[in-house]
Amino acid sequence: MASQSRPLAEQLPRDDASPRYAALIRAYECPPLLAEVVEKLREQSFPPEDIIIVDSSHDAAVRDQFAALGATVVPYDDTEFNYSKAINIGVEANTLPYTLIFSSHVVFDDPKFVENGWREMKARDLEIVYWAPAHSECPDPSKLEPVSITPRLFNGRNGISNSAALTPTALMRERPFREEVFSAEDQEWTRYYLKRFKRPVLRIESEKFRYLNPNHGETVWSQAKLLNEELAIGHFVNRRLVMPDRIAARFLRGVLATIRRRPDRARMHFAIAKALLAANFKPPKRQSRYF
Repeated sequence: MASQSRPLAEQLPRDDASPRYAALIRAYECPPLLAEVVEKLREQSFPPEDIIIVDSSHDAAVRDQFAALGATVVPYDDTEFNYSKAINIGVEANTLPYTLIFSSHVVFDDPKFVENGWREMKARDLEIVYWAPAHSECPDPSKLEPVSITPRLFNGRNGISNSAALTPTALMRERPFREEVFSAEDQEWTRYYLKRFKRPVLRIESEKFRYLNPNHGETVWSQAKLLNEELAIGHFVNRRLVMPDRIAARFLRGVLATIRRRPDRARMHFAIAKALLAANFKPPKRQSRYF
């Protein structure tokens, strides 16, 4: 029955013309990039009505810098930082029907991103859309088409991305992000959503999506971030990753990296293999912040 699969139907947004949403950004500092992030959001043809910054700086001067951007500043408490908790705090502060979870390192270089994504989402009768950078294997990124990620297509890595995801606020209030999920919290939430509602989520890749994380990106990568993500996906999302054959495959990737004289990559693969093996015997606990 529809009423059983959509218990929040009466609360979900009904206006197909344009979304009423707040952009939710988690940040602990206010570099020039953040000003560009906010500016590009406001230049969207469907701009946010509010920009909420969950501030984990615990610094009054930084808080004032966030406020100077015209943002609603919501403080993170004195507990250890956790990505899921930061999102949940921001969602609770949002009074609008939709929430655009957004990274402080993402720039939308197309002012039609939100509008086009919204229209495509509505045309497919979906309620969640998210954006991602064009994958490197694509010979012509300009020809990438939006993809509906169904429960069958979901592999634990291609679910909604908290770098840029537009989601009904009511859904995230009914089922917040789990704080014990220290990384890849977006993939764990996607797993829940697909299993609960049996509805796809819309993925849009674009070369005009710029991911400029100074701690992890195309030119620099963080072993701690990769380890956290692989371990969280294996334990909370796709248990196949902690099976012996997958661990062995990861170990072999480390051996190959060693032969190819790529010691950093080798150490990463060996560390991931070791952590996945340990996860079979004890639930993993790690810090969310990897830098």
